[in-house]
Amino acid sequence: MNNNLENLICTNCGESLNARDNFCSSCGASVIKPKEMDDSKKSIPNEKRNKKSLRGKGLENKNIGSNPDQKKISTVKIVYLAFFFVVIALVIVYSSGSFDKPGISAAAQSSENDVHKGVDLQYLQRINTLEEEFKINPDDSKLLELAHLLNDSGLKEKAIEKYQTYLKSNPKDADVLVDMGVCFFELGKNEEALRFMKDALKYQPKHQIAHLNLGIVSLSANLHDEAVDWWKKAVELDPSNSIGKRAQELINSH
Repeated sequence: MNNNLENLICTNCGESLNARDNFCSSCGASVIKPKEMDDSKKSIPNEKRNKKSLRGKGLENKNIGSNPDQKKISTVKIVYLAFFFVVIALVIVYSSGSFDKPGISAAAQSSENDVHKGVDLQYLQRINTLEEEFKINPDDSKLLELAHLLNDSGLKEKAIEKYQTYLKSNPKDADVLVDMGVCFFELGKNEEALRFMKDALKYQPKHQIAHLNLGIVSLSANLHDEAVDWWKKAVELDPSNSIGKRAQELINSH
């Protein structure tokens, strides 16, 4: 250690110096002694030391204070991703038919419609009134009105009962026979429908609606040729009115 102090060399001009000298006698430069050199090497600036301390600690330290909006951006991305997955899930569920309404057969749908018609407030009060009036004073006009209201309300079986009661005293009423035939047809009873409609023609051979309806019931019973014949007769009776035109349309389409 002492040898180093006695043989100092000026770092500026290379002149040999004495350990006690603080300045070079040749160039006047400050003498840096070995101890000071060691201290200067050991004295690392805080800034460099701090930078060195951040190395090897991953991205966490780098991100501190570098981008204050990054956390917000990440949250927004998560929200959008969650919304995207929800939409995809809904599309899959919808396409699988989970939201579809249960299928209703034609018969069930007809039955449901009949029920709604049966409780139609437009007719319900009048039906109840007629029922009470008929019990007190049986009258064919009230009975027939009641039967028609029940028919229009979709209560076909009850309408048939009233029509049958009415026909006991008015067996030749072709209109009522046709109406009752329509009730049987809407209940899916084609044979009864055909029978009562044909009975109507016994009393009124030119009943155009009876011919038209006989064609419709015959077609429903898979009697195609008979259906066309009935429609042709309806057209012959009067091709200019709505019934004749409808019969002609049915002929053309079948």
